[in-house]
Amino acid sequence: MIVRRSTSLLAVILFIAIAFVILSSSPKPVPVPDAVSEEISTAAKYVPKFPSLSDLHLPTFHPPAHNPPEPQRDSSSGDSKWFSHWAWLNPFSSSITLDEDRSVLPPLPNRPYIFTYYNPRKGSDREEENADEQLLFAWRRAWYAQGLRPVVLGRAEATANPLYESIKHLDLSPELGEELFRWLAWGHMGDGLLADWLCFPMARYDDATLAYLRRSADSDHITRFDRTHSSLLSGKKDAINAAVEKSIKKIDKSIKSLWEVVPDELLKSRQTSSLALYDSATIRDHYHELTEKAIPSASARRLALVDLINSHLHNTFVNSFPGGIAVLKPFAEHTTALVEPALRLAKALGQCAESVAPSSCPPNVRDCHPCNAHKPMKISQPATYKNNTQVFTIGTLPHPFTLISLLQNSAEVTTRHIRRETPRDAWLKDVTGDQIGHGLGGGPRAVLFKKFVADEPAIGTSLWMTVESLSADVGQALPSSLLDEFEWQFGFRIPRDSNVDAKNEGDAKESMQHSNPSKQGVQQEYTIIQEARDILKKQTNSNRVNIRGVAEAWNMADTEVWRFVKAYRARSIVERKKWEEDEKGFFGARPKI
Repeated sequence: MIVRRSTSLLAVILFIAIAFVILSSSPKPVPVPDAVSEEISTAAKYVPKFPSLSDLHLPTFHPPAHNPPEPQRDSSSGDSKWFSHWAWLNPFSSSITLDEDRSVLPPLPNRPYIFTYYNPRKGSDREEENADEQLLFAWRRAWYAQGLRPVVLGRAEATANPLYESIKHLDLSPELGEELFRWLAWGHMGDGLLADWLCFPMARYDDATLAYLRRSADSDHITRFDRTHSSLLSGKKDAINAAVEKSIKKIDKSIKSLWEVVPDELLKSRQTSSLALYDSATIRDHYHELTEKAIPSASARRLALVDLINSHLHNTFVNSFPGGIAVLKPFAEHTTALVEPALRLAKALGQCAESVAPSSCPPNVRDCHPCNAHKPMKISQPATYKNNTQVFTIGTLPHPFTLISLLQNSAEVTTRHIRRETPRDAWLKDVTGDQIGHGLGGGPRAVLFKKFVADEPAIGTSLWMTVESLSADVGQALPSSLLDEFEWQFGFRIPRDSNVDAKNEGDAKESMQHSNPSKQGVQQEYTIIQEARDILKKQTNSNRVNIRGVAEAWNMADTEVWRFVKAYRARSIVERKKWEEDEKGFFGARPKI
């Protein structure tokens, strides 16, 4: 039996060996006539070929390859990643980006340029120039907060305009020469707005005039805003230079102002009450506390003017939201520590700013309600978001794992606990409950919440941040860098003291156990938040299945909006820092205090 099987096996091996020799051997070429050879070569194209070993794609090992470039430039900061696209209202970003960690954000809105012209006064000392720098810095911040791109121009831009050659030999008065240089600098830069550096936006973000300015120049005329005595102009480059060129031809010794010779057919006017001009006439008529008689020093007067304008910008914010400030606080019995930094910010915004004329109103609003230290801004702590433009909302989003830890009073969270004992997307359901009830799933809620944060009508009425970006010590004040960043959104200095700014914080720390602290107390909540933060940081970018991944998978909508807010704030910081980098070499970019 064994011999018979061995014989069969040898026969099979012999047959395979003979077949291999036959197939691998090359027959000697047989001479073929040329005509027949051509026919064979043509027909050979249709004869199938059997693959050889060299044709087989066997698995091989390669060195590691670089990841492809990111889909957009400046689309990440730290561990936040984003992709700007019109489909940002898709419930889940990963369906567009195919990347769980990259959020789809709305495209950055266009920021039209707003220029101002500054030429240091002759004989001014360093103190006066420093005061001017602080005023220009306040001007930049106020206009940036309104969605524009402020740029300070000087004589260098004016002399770069080709039309400068036409005025070099003209006999001009100092006032007319300064005005003409201002227009030349504007014409060199091109389309945009030209503002006096004493002209400030003094209205809500959604004000009709400010919305018009954000749409940039839309006419071939030069638009002047009459209420501000032409301290704000809007125009396109061709119209600007055409006005300058035609005006130069009419200038003689009798001309005192450029407006005497600017052709009327190139101009149009627009009425507004949204801009405040702090020129010498306004100071003389309305703010006697800033006159030379009250403050002899020129630099001190200018610094006092900076404080006055800041207080007016702050008071405009307070008057814009008569309903006060709402600090979102879902799950109130467990989230006192979670919202404490936001509550500190709200209390700071409700304080009165320092000013030599604390009870005064802006020049454009003579019947305002001045700040009253004895009647601060109302602060509420609702569990749900109220779609009310009369209320400014501050929202603090926790990571799902952080919220689960707070709700169970421990960061020792298990997979079983998450899946068996916690509802899905609990934070988002509470926050959107008043808007769409509690019956819908996480997808529609995520879309609605994204509108709360980034939709155009909502801009200027809320501020959103993540818990993990804030301090986690009981009673600890807000980081100075964070307050600095918030000021670019508000457009004014936030009042700071030991309860608000960590830079001014002393040994004594105040805790704002305002309402409904957990049974374990606010200190325990802070401990849980810190422990949860450490776990989240440790498990970031881990390829292993961990408790963070379980919490995110169970709360997909909560995770989506948390990443959205985190990326939205990170992108705004990247945008501003890039603009600051572009402007850092110019006067007024950052005052020396």
